[in-house]
Amino acid sequence: MTALLRAIGEHDDRAGQLDSVTLGRRLGWPAAAIAAAVDAAKRGLLVWAIRVGGVPTASYEEIELTVQGRRHLAAAAITTGT
Repeated sequence: MTALLRAIGEHDDRAGQLDSVTLGRRLGWPAAAIAAAVDAAKRGLLVWAIRVGGVPTASYEEIELTVQGRRHLAAAAITTGT
């Protein structure tokens, strides 16, 4: 989860729209893994994203960190010392 949130946070710094295809390329993860991870992060209120369909897996656009997502990253950085 931290790798996903870190990739989203780094993209936010460039102030551009992030979608699941771009995120998958950045992380080197297949579409199904990105869909599952974004869905889990949404359920945990760590990210905000718009589901736009997708076959055979979900696809998301406008993926952004929430305040809780930023807190999770900050806590992970303290724990790992990064």
